[in-house]
Amino acid sequence: MTEICSFDTCTACGACLQICPTKCIVMKENDEGFMYPYIDKDRCVDCKKCIRTCPVINENAGFKKAQFYMAWHKDRNVLKHSSSGGVFTALAEYVLSRGGVVIGAELDKTSRRVNHISIENIAGLDRLRFSKYYQSDTGDVYNETANYLRNGRYVLFSGTSCQIAGLYTVLGDMKDNGRLITVDVLCHGVASKKVIDAYIKSKEKRYKKKIKNYFFRTKCEDARWKSGGGMKLEFEDGSTLVTDKPVDTFFIGFNCCAFLRESCYKCRYCGTERLADFTIADFWGVTEERVSKEQMEDGVSLMLVNTGKAKKILGELRGGLVYEEILPEEAIPYNLALTRPNARPPQRDTFFDDLRSCDYDKLIKKYFYKTYINNLIRKNIKQGIGERNYRRLKIIKNIIKGK
Repeated sequence: MTEICSFDTCTACGACLQICPTKCIVMKENDEGFMYPYIDKDRCVDCKKCIRTCPVINENAGFKKAQFYMAWHKDRNVLKHSSSGGVFTALAEYVLSRGGVVIGAELDKTSRRVNHISIENIAGLDRLRFSKYYQSDTGDVYNETANYLRNGRYVLFSGTSCQIAGLYTVLGDMKDNGRLITVDVLCHGVASKKVIDAYIKSKEKRYKKKIKNYFFRTKCEDARWKSGGGMKLEFEDGSTLVTDKPVDTFFIGFNCCAFLRESCYKCRYCGTERLADFTIADFWGVTEERVSKEQMEDGVSLMLVNTGKAKKILGELRGGLVYEEILPEEAIPYNLALTRPNARPPQRDTFFDDLRSCDYDKLIKKYFYKTYINNLIRKNIKQGIGERNYRRLKIIKNIIKGK
């Protein structure tokens, strides 16, 4: 690899690959399963377009201060097929109704790879819905976006903030095209495919049957939205298993930041000033005093409106979207990425080395035993006394502690 930006700051946004005139750059997985750009020196003409385009080297000055809203889609069927409140679907419907194209991340359950793809009809939206907790390959979608815009089409581009930054540097002045709408998912960080493969292998070993499908965030009777949803595993014999997010070993490792990409610990896109037109996340700070119990179960989104273009579009979403402006302090304490990147834990130094010889579940419980046990205890208490009483108990506890 000829270094474009430093190893620990590279986000694998793919801008360098997509701008290269000789196509001498390819993305390859390193030992941890994360993608990095590799340059074929024999084909490189030293034009330095990759250097001039890399958003890590060339910081984007287009950050805008966000306006905060809570929101959810009016169609309960949409909510059922969404990780949160269905804001992405509302934006997609807006673009598709104008003959536009929606670009986002699809999880291929066969290869277990996440790739950016484009869809042109409502039926294709299911391919882009639901959360993916590891990094997507952007392929050539930045150049595809440019072509759609040149042909006068609307484009909704969704991705992480670093991918939005990559898109903007490839598009150049074209990023200001009025038909381009961008939405970033408020990002905790990304895992690698290697971690997912190890997790799946561990579960197959435990349950002694093959997994054919999996969903990181699903809503069902046993895992409502407010509890974070659940990891759903579908086995080849037709059986399913839903594990509460707080006690699922993937989410314990993910939330403890044990295996994030190195650049995620230094993310420059955290904060309340955003690059994309819209930012979407879960509104974890919402309570039953603000919305109905039914809505708490179905999902409520946090929607950040960041640009003048987004504010204009917002007024046209009333037909399918319920939204209400909220104070930033209602959401910021519950979404760390609105303040700073996640801290790099000491376990990150040895995680991938240990993963080579240790079962995934055993490794997570070894590293984060106290977290696992505490989450299990909290889960049982919630089930025993109910969500509302549990929150009241926490308030009383904080009052006693003087918080």
